Amino acid sequence: MAYSGYKGFIDRLVIGKEKSESYARNTLPSNRWELFWDIIKNRLGRLMLVNLLVLLFFIPVFLLIGFRYLMLVNYGSMYPFSLGFGTGYMAGASFAGLPETIAYNTNLVVYLLTPIVFAIAGVGISGGAYVIRNMVWTEGVFVANDFWKGVRQNIKSVLMIMLIFSFVFYASVLLISLCDTKTAAAANASWVFYLLKALAIVLLVFVSIVTLYAISLTVTYEMNIFQLFRNAFIITVAMPIRAVFFAALSLFPFAFLFLGEFFAAIGTILILLISFSWFFLLWTDYTQWIFDRYINDRVAGAQKNRGIYQKNKKEQADDKDNQAASLKKYKEQLELLKLSSLSNKPIKPITDEEITLAELPESFTRKDIEKLNQSRKEMYEDHERYVAEHMSDDKFKDMYADQKNGQKDERQKRMERARKELAKRDKKR
Repeated sequence: MAYSGYKGFIDRLVIGKEKSESYARNTLPSNRWELFWDIIKNRLGRLMLVNLLVLLFFIPVFLLIGFRYLMLVNYGSMYPFSLGFGTGYMAGASFAGLPETIAYNTNLVVYLLTPIVFAIAGVGISGGAYVIRNMVWTEGVFVANDFWKGVRQNIKSVLMIMLIFSFVFYASVLLISLCDTKTAAAANASWVFYLLKALAIVLLVFVSIVTLYAISLTVTYEMNIFQLFRNAFIITVAMPIRAVFFAALSLFPFAFLFLGEFFAAIGTILILLISFSWFFLLWTDYTQWIFDRYINDRVAGAQKNRGIYQKNKKEQADDKDNQAASLKKYKEQLELLKLSSLSNKPIKPITDEEITLAELPESFTRKDIEKLNQSRKEMYEDHERYVAEHMSDDKFKDMYADQKNGQKDERQKRMERARKELAKRDKKR
């Protein structure tokens, strides 16, 4: 018995629930939310390991962001944005638009490295998304092995996705910076630049969501780059609000970085521990629901509802019947309890001063056993005397009468059923 339990644990650890000998589909979570929290609860250590592996490949992205910040700080110390007149700088006609111009020039230079750092991050995305997908499918996971397997399988398509996204990101950020520069300089027709900035933000958000869908598609199906972006575009256009909601919820741990120093420290800890895994898990769980609902029926060989167990109508009806039967049985047991001799008979209060049950010593003889049996007999006889003396009490009269009537009715019912059964057998003969 112990061996089989140990073997079942090893099976779940190595090859996952769906392939273990003790696997039963009805033991799986019944919906995607339950699956999400089940993975958080039971595979937190592996999620943290996946997060660490992905984080290693995102270090260049953070270094690029830090380098840009240092450049802006350096320019801020060089220009007299906050110094009073006469502190060593000659008077200028106007500094309007100068900070925005500096930000634009910085973005123009620094973000040229975006394709490179995003390509390196794509390695982590390829492996991390693949491992999390296996977790969502409730398959067995060896994190390091599956991570590099995911890299080998998905790196080409993910690199193409990240390269295209980096170009859109670079163009959008530059357009936003240029619009800020023009509006700050009080250029004519500034409403045009506000409109262009809004369009650039919408374009960046839209392409980001398309990119996220494309990554989920490439780790789930075999598609070329055109099919990936085509399907991702269609899904994004079909459900934009839902996609924005789940993308924002997936990126929630990263939001702490922009809420002040205290929350930035919390955000940093979350990034080190679970932020990337949280993002991949929530987004993958959501997209698998999308794929089950709109894609898997059209793909030959695709399995629906992997990782969850959804009951069909017959099973739901059976559950209702079982619940009704259980409730009926519970009520019947309550009725039987009311008619039971234990509930309708007086019970003598337990005291230490009267008859007690003899105890056997560690080394006992036949006389000790006889003494124990005698004390049990005396205790039983004492209880019967107490019942006989108090059975005539008012509170027990009605209960005892109901019990006798109930037992009589039950005997009559059994006799009637026996007569019917005998009559059926006589007819058959």
